[in-house]
Amino acid sequence: MSSTKSDGKIVLVSGINGYIASTIGLDLLKKGYTLRGTSRSAHSADALLKGAYKDYVDRVQMVSVPDMTIPGAFDEAVKGVTAVIHTASPIDFSLDHWDHFVPIAVAGAAGILLSAYKHAGPQLESFVLTSSVAAIVDPSKKPYDFTEADWNTYSGAKAKELGDKAPGGLLYQASKTEAERAIWAFRDEYKPSFSISAVNPGVVVGPPVQPPPTASALNETLKPTWAVFSGSSPTLPAAIGSASYVDVRDVAAMHVWCAEHPTESNGQRYLMANGRGTPQAAADILRKAYPHRKEIPVGEPGSDYEEGYGWPEGGQSFDSAKAKKALGREFMLYDQSILDTAKVFERYL
Repeated sequence: MSSTKSDGKIVLVSGINGYIASTIGLDLLKKGYTLRGTSRSAHSADALLKGAYKDYVDRVQMVSVPDMTIPGAFDEAVKGVTAVIHTASPIDFSLDHWDHFVPIAVAGAAGILLSAYKHAGPQLESFVLTSSVAAIVDPSKKPYDFTEADWNTYSGAKAKELGDKAPGGLLYQASKTEAERAIWAFRDEYKPSFSISAVNPGVVVGPPVQPPPTASALNETLKPTWAVFSGSSPTLPAAIGSASYVDVRDVAAMHVWCAEHPTESNGQRYLMANGRGTPQAAADILRKAYPHRKEIPVGEPGSDYEEGYGWPEGGQSFDSAKAKKALGREFMLYDQSILDTAKVFERYL
């Protein structure tokens, strides 16, 4: 799917209201594609249509998919598309058991893939899944440099062992692993004519293309940055996972690249993590850029992260050379992500 021949081509992006999905959608629209986005309700994307997508409304199609776990939920949505980018994950963090958590994620990924296989049509070239480093990293391995060849076998086994006592974070990691395994099993069994690929980002940061009306509605990975910037707590928030970061704009670009390069991306995973971006690092960056904002917690300046926001010696690290080579550039650094995000957050002050 060449970006020079985008006119008239439709790309389906599931969960279009999401932080990553909405950024992917804007990239596609800027390239000239027609965007077909799915959401749970027909009007939930109104803010996008009146905001980030307002200059492209003639090339935006919105489809309601109330429950993506129902077989055939995407049968109509996939018809006629050239690519499917599946970012949506039907995860409810109030659920606390394997049977109520992991199979739901698997059903969502497998369901849209089966719909694409049966109903999209012969013009379909690419299927791209938003996976996660959670499907790659094994918390028990340290020190270790993870690559796309690695799989998280720890979280699933541990979650099953703990049963009803398994924490939501562990179940989330297991769900991302099993959902991605499902698409590769599908590829092996059905051998579709279109490509299948997965993007595995770390903690996604950077400015949202469509900020929610209030800070309380921010994406989970942006809330720590808001907590630091707003000074809502006198102490720094905890880091998310291993604090491996990547900018949402890089993540979006990788999804679009996979969709546009079906031959190269087919059967491939793309790990995306640029280093460790901690709340302490965010506080240091923001205090320097906003010296008048005395609310920003001080913490222990210079601690808990490496110069240049790289990987600490003797710990876990992630090799993103494959994704960088595909994009033909380095990823954005943490300070740029944080400062660009803060510019968006100024509306909430």
